[in-house]
Amino acid sequence: MRVAVIGGAGRMGRWLVKHFLNQGHELTISDPRLDDARAFAKHVGAEVAASNIDAVKDADLVSVSVPIEVTPKVLMEIAPSLKENTKFVEIASLKSHILPILKEIAESRGVRTISVHPLFGPGVQRLSDERIALIPVSELEAETEEARRLFPGAEIIPVDAETHDRAMALTLSVPHFINIAFASLLGEENLKLLKRLGGTTFTLQLILSEGVMSEDPHLYASIQMNNDYTVRYLDRLLTRMKTIKDMIARGDEEAFTNLYNVARAQLSRDEAFKDAYERMYRLLGVMKACQT
Repeated sequence: MRVAVIGGAGRMGRWLVKHFLNQGHELTISDPRLDDARAFAKHVGAEVAASNIDAVKDADLVSVSVPIEVTPKVLMEIAPSLKENTKFVEIASLKSHILPILKEIAESRGVRTISVHPLFGPGVQRLSDERIALIPVSELEAETEEARRLFPGAEIIPVDAETHDRAMALTLSVPHFINIAFASLLGEENLKLLKRLGGTTFTLQLILSEGVMSEDPHLYASIQMNNDYTVRYLDRLLTRMKTIKDMIARGDEEAFTNLYNVARAQLSRDEAFKDAYERMYRLLGVMKACQT
């Protein structure tokens, strides 16, 4: 099968190229970073197309892996050049603004359109135990089965676009926001001393923040600014933070304890909560072992 990966020189684009090559397919990639695309294609044994349209016109499977904000434009650009019955996969982290375009492409072009969001990064070597969200476009069962064939071993999780994007605000946007703010605060301090004096909680939080700050700021800006639910949840977060800060400032231990206990009771509905403290130390131990 001939596969085209649009954005094939990006981090997830490269992962897709290697993934489909490992399945024995012929690969064509396109990317505006042409020099990077050529170097990567030569390294892995793929072809490079001069344009997105050239890449998709003879493809049996097209996978789109481009920045969130340009995904709609790219989808509309290549749609007229897709062959009938082409499998069309896009992997954007946000779906609400993309889904209507995918529905139109599926109906007008007669292609099997599959909208997925890999819930892992490009460093993944194997799909076993990994998860992929699937957002139904036209036919849930058929698209789910196709996703399982394309990404064997991964758990496919069907979810509608609104629920998906709302969840991404909480699982991506808010944690990124917290860690960016934490990193900005730490950057003004003596980090070397803090690392020597910091305990378990600080060490884990620092690892998270440094991991976030090692990524592409353009990607994180896209995740923050293209999700309709991000600001809503950030407003709620900042309101909660101010409430807690005010309790601390006025020394209101009773109010602080009550809020803490309510939050703990809510989290305890998670079956894994009872082992959270032990798991935190086990995780830190694994991380220290990896550093030696």
